[in-house]
Amino acid sequence: MNTMPDLSTARLNLVCSEIADGRAKAENFNQGLCIGIILGVEDNAHYDKKICVPQNVGIKERAQVVRDYVASQPNRMNEAFASLVFDAMIKKWPCSFK
Repeated sequence: MNTMPDLSTARLNLVCSEIADGRAKAENFNQGLCIGIILGVEDNAHYDKKICVPQNVGIKERAQVVRDYVASQPNRMNEAFASLVFDAMIKKWPCSFK
């Protein structure tokens, strides 16, 4: 999975309906939660002009950057995942204005 997911309301509403109806498997939910947090942090920080991920970077690379950063922060395992996601992504892809 290296391509960007379909973030349209039509697609996500179907997935959310599966969760609401109890038809989603826990492992799929947790994977989606991981990706959702990464994309949510990125979207919010991009809006604030803090994180600028190049368009050719897929989900897999985003997850690898976060995983590698988290591995370098063993004392932060009790912090919110989103905090480490933000730190990893701003370190790797800060917005630079010329």
